[in-house]
Order: sequence, then structure tokens, then C-alpha cells
Amino acid sequence: MAEKVSNQSLVTWFLQRLSGLFLAFFLFTHINVHHFLHREGLIDFAVVVERLSGSFWWKVYYLLFVPFCVFHALNGIWAILADYRPSGGFSLTVKALFWVIGVAMTVVGAMTLTNLFGAGV
Repeated sequence: MAEKVSNQSLVTWFLQRLSGLFLAFFLFTHINVHHFLHREGLIDFAVVVERLSGSFWWKVYYLLFVPFCVFHALNGIWAILADYRPSGGFSLTVKALFWVIGVAMTVVGAMTLTNLFGAGV
């Protein structure tokens, strides 16, 4: 007998696939730009800072990359834990902990990036 699937689990299932598609795009772009299209030798910190401080689109790229990574990772871990059918209290505690970790990681990532946007080398 099939179990009823909640709307929340359908939404998180869909968002996991959507974030995975975005991460595939981010990875493809990263590899092409940083490893195949950069012909001037090795990329160092100065090149990264120059790219981040000079282009609006690179800023958008990295500011989207961080929350997509965080969501995809934490939602994936939650999906694994949910397979074990945790009790209500444990489930709520883990979800709250993941929200705190996710927001903290996203804020730290965004702060780090915004510091790099204006950094001069």
C-alpha cells in the first residue's frame, strides 16, 4: 500500500533536483572558465579578486552558488535521515539545527564574498 506523500516532501524533492541542476551549471561554468579558458597560466588569488571586483555577473554567480550548495547539502542529509523515519521531536530538532547551520553558512559565505568583491591585491 502506497503511503501518502506530503506537499512539503514534494516541494523539497523538487527543490533538491532544481538545486542540483543549478549546481551542475555552476560546476560546468567553473571548470570551463577556471581550467580551460584561462590561458595566462595558473590562477592565483589576484586573478580571482580581479574577476570578482570587476564583474556584476561573477558576483551574482557566486552569491547564488553559496546558498544553492548549502541547501542541496543539508536537504540531501535530511533526506537520508528521513528514510529512517525519525520521531517528531528528533525531526523538529534536526530541522531547526539544519536551518541554523544553513543560515549561518550562507551568511558567512556571503560576507566572505562581499569582502572579496572590494579587495584589492
